[in-house]
Amino acid sequence: MSNPIGAENALAGTTAWQITLASTTQIQAYADSVSRAPGQTVTFFVSTQVAGIGYTVSIFRLGWYGGTGGCLKASIAGLTGQAQGYWNASSSTLVNCPTAIIDNTTHLIEAGWTPSCSWTIPNSAVTGVYLALFTDANGYQTVLTFVVTGNPTADYAVLRADTTEAAYNGWGGWSLYTTPGVGVKVSLNRPLATPGNSGVLNYELACIRWLERQGYNLSYLSHGDVYTSASALLTYKAVLIVGHNEYWTKEVRDRVEMASASGLGLAFLGANDSYWQMRFEADHTGNPNRTITCYKVQSTPNTLANDPFYGVDTTRITAQWRDSVLGRPENTMIGIMYTSYNTNTYVTWTVDAAASSPLLQGTGLLPGQSYGTDLVGYEIDSVFAGGPNNLTIIGSSAFTDVYSQQLTSKTTTFIAVGGALVFASGSIGWTYALDSYRYGGSGTVVPGIQQLMAHIMTALLRANNPTGFAGFAATHR
Repeated sequence: MSNPIGAENALAGTTAWQITLASTTQIQAYADSVSRAPGQTVTFFVSTQVAGIGYTVSIFRLGWYGGTGGCLKASIAGLTGQAQGYWNASSSTLVNCPTAIIDNTTHLIEAGWTPSCSWTIPNSAVTGVYLALFTDANGYQTVLTFVVTGNPTADYAVLRADTTEAAYNGWGGWSLYTTPGVGVKVSLNRPLATPGNSGVLNYELACIRWLERQGYNLSYLSHGDVYTSASALLTYKAVLIVGHNEYWTKEVRDRVEMASASGLGLAFLGANDSYWQMRFEADHTGNPNRTITCYKVQSTPNTLANDPFYGVDTTRITAQWRDSVLGRPENTMIGIMYTSYNTNTYVTWTVDAAASSPLLQGTGLLPGQSYGTDLVGYEIDSVFAGGPNNLTIIGSSAFTDVYSQQLTSKTTTFIAVGGALVFASGSIGWTYALDSYRYGGSGTVVPGIQQLMAHIMTALLRANNPTGFAGFAATHR
């Protein structure tokens, strides 16, 4: 089986993908898709605060590339800015945007801009996360990211957290978290509220850099890719769920569980995964899967009737998966599930005092010892009743949440009904141990956790072989 990842990362890299002068209001942009295949075209919608100002677009593939983190793939120069409106985050004001489509009931906001430029992805493009950097004539910059698919027979599928990124995006004044009031629909047809407010840069890139540095055979997917194809995951041997991956459709949840039952390994490398059920809807012109809908209803107190699917299709009601209306708690798939958070708080990761997993052998990680400084937080998962009865605990890390509760983040494994390994890190920040990259700074790697992750990657695939996970254990005594 060919593996394009190693050859790709041997190419000359650059750090020019990093923002050097962040735009606030000067230039803003979004794309018409979060995922495209080689040969397809990505269209960009760009607005400059000053009409007629020049700008450029530089497109990079993110990876290892000798530690630089990116490789330049295309440049589009000589562009002239259109003043189509902008979001001023400092004053929480949407300025000069007459095309904006605003629903005052659901608080859905679409920018409604006209297309500005586009890029046709080369047929030879390697699957990955791509970053488009927009720079105006004064040096102000903004970014957006999108997936390029491909390599469908790779060992590992990497599932991006694109829907969660959109749920938290407050461009135009509303997200699924805006208060006072309730936002129940968010559009993908709008820029990020702030350039660095990217799930890729904040929560995923350290993991991506490490995976590609090791040369693993990877294929990258968005939620939309899995949503639209019942067999999207079944050509792989394992699925890696990266970053802050909170909002899932029924189809994505079903297909990840089907993959596990079919013998694919699962690795949940963040926390708070699959917490809310959401639905995809079309945008105002009918383009599919451009609106994320989540009414956040609950059985107690009963607000289920707020979701139009109540009484129509209960299985698609946009509640927490653990709510009795759905009856599918996350720990039945993951082993553990979300318990709490503490904003911008990260602490050390601790090996469970009684840990004896073969995955720890040869790592130098010792029971009861703590490692790193920023690996547990800002959201964590813990053990709840009703999870798998064969759960193995690797890590138990003390964590104080925003409510001053003393909690424990758990890192776990279990063997699913299909015979495959399921790993869960229990923390959004756990993969910071793998690479020193942090958005806006740097951190410290933990070699023992790097080795533990290497063991996990091997075990995810060995679960598909006749020797299974027991074979991994037997060779690591």
